[in-house]
Amino acid sequence: MSDPAVELDRAALRRLLRERYPFVAETDHGPQAVAAGECDRCGHEPRMVQPCGPPPADLSGPATPDWALGRRCAVAAGVEGWCDGHADEAAEAIAWLQALPAEADDIARLWWIATGEVRATPDAARRARALLAGS
Repeated sequence: MSDPAVELDRAALRRLLRERYPFVAETDHGPQAVAAGECDRCGHEPRMVQPCGPPPADLSGPATPDWALGRRCAVAAGVEGWCDGHADEAAEAIAWLQALPAEADDIARLWWIATGEVRATPDAARRARALLAGS
């Protein structure tokens, strides 16, 4: 049974997020490029990129094949977070991450709610409804 406190128009939220925050439509980096969830290193920011280098030793848990990093952790890892043959892709990903708006972490989480990948908490649903109301 769904909770009316967290129900929202996910299709409208997807449209609004794509219009206002085009980075969510990217498939090489960002919330569509990785499995929904928190950074496998710090556990505090949404996953945004999946480097191809070996997983860092300080992951928050065991490395899985789809491990990914949030934007601050990826920037901190630098080009060394990717394998030797992908330095150009690493530099591109890092530049892309650094260009994201300040609210990108919240927007990535709202994207995953809008796509049904994660369930909305009451707080996230309030933020989504406020965003939709302000459009």
